Amino acid sequence: MREVFEAFLTDPIRVNEDVFALWLEGHNARDSLAARLRLPLSVQMPFLTENVIAKQQELVWRDTVDQYRLYDKLEHYLSQPSLFRSQLLFQIPPAQQYYMVERYYARDADVDRWLLGKKLSGQLEKDLDDVAERSGPSTSLLSEQLASTYACLLFILHTRFQVHPHHPDAGFLTWSDLRFFAVLLMTHWLPQRKRLPKLMFPDGSISKDAAADTVVENGAQIALRSPSTGEWPAISFLQERLQPTSVWETVGLDLSHPLTNCLRDLKVHLINDDDVLKVFREKVLTRLRLWTAAKGMLRENASSIDELESKLYLVVHGFLTIGAGLSQPKEFQHLLEHLLTRVVRVLHDCKIMKPQLNALCSALVDSLPELDVWYLNGQETRNLLLASWHRFISICRVVVLTVYDRCHPSAISTTCQQATCSAGSEQTATNVSATHNGMANAFESQARQ
Repeated sequence: MREVFEAFLTDPIRVNEDVFALWLEGHNARDSLAARLRLPLSVQMPFLTENVIAKQQELVWRDTVDQYRLYDKLEHYLSQPSLFRSQLLFQIPPAQQYYMVERYYARDADVDRWLLGKKLSGQLEKDLDDVAERSGPSTSLLSEQLASTYACLLFILHTRFQVHPHHPDAGFLTWSDLRFFAVLLMTHWLPQRKRLPKLMFPDGSISKDAAADTVVENGAQIALRSPSTGEWPAISFLQERLQPTSVWETVGLDLSHPLTNCLRDLKVHLINDDDVLKVFREKVLTRLRLWTAAKGMLRENASSIDELESKLYLVVHGFLTIGAGLSQPKEFQHLLEHLLTRVVRVLHDCKIMKPQLNALCSALVDSLPELDVWYLNGQETRNLLLASWHRFISICRVVVLTVYDRCHPSAISTTCQQATCSAGSEQTATNVSATHNGMANAFESQARQ
């Protein structure tokens, strides 16, 4: 039995990547033509006549117009990648389809940085919701790297972190910082579908504490202190290993409830008991002094530790308050801001150096199990509280160390300006003094003559 069908033959469409990039940036055809004419030729032809050059420009112009006409027709399919890859009207090789979709949905770091922390107007939120409703399923067809970047961006927008570039405390954070923090929080504080081996302890250690898995289901452990060596992972190591693709197994955008509940309970217990809180601070300070003495740095750091002793209450209270606030969206959005103002700023005032921060975090983690209180006597409750506190301090440590040297750029720039002005004033005074001396010498020589 014969079947009748229609068919047509066509050449594969050639997509000019340079023109496509210009089209994505919003340039019109004439601007793109000017940009293409400025590009160096692949083959040098120094003896072209004006007539040949004019014809060449005409060909480039026609090709540019054809490319723009093609992209205008393809935009409908690009907004829905599933249709773009199944349509038969435009014969585009699969590799080039993949490239076009990736470029179409690529993120601009500068735009994203200004978007984060900005309060959106009602109309803009409605427009974004409409776009998300129409193109939501399309993100599943993006590459894992690009989809993970969108996940990090959505997490920061969902939490409403106060990190706008004009923010007085957190405005200096870059998009790379925020993306790293998003990956850090999502992998360690949000439930995961399955445990990823690359996010476990780097030295192959295995935690024997079953409560750690209960606090955050299949949560990452790479930023936690190693149970075998007791060492903290380096920040550079974490920045290398924690990439946007690490969030691929994250479930949802909300923090693990066992983690937030334990931190809230811990704050209630400690803040309301001044005696226990005082004992806790004493144990932390004792451990910090022992570490400093073991490193042979007790003499040069004596003043900073003494200063910290008077302000350790602020640091401990800051950590407890921040941890308890994770369960409340209105408090969680100020996480980075509060870490900078309630913890980092106090440590800066005490002149605590970066090498001491690891020892301080270890002391905060190790001093809690030594408290003799009823809520740490029950085995199940004790393990949950200790595991939550360890996980919370571990992530806060990474954030603090990442920004510790540059969390107050305005103060640094002010100091530099003052130093420059002072140096300039001294130089001016020196020049004036030299001029006056020269004039005096001249007058003296004239008087002698």
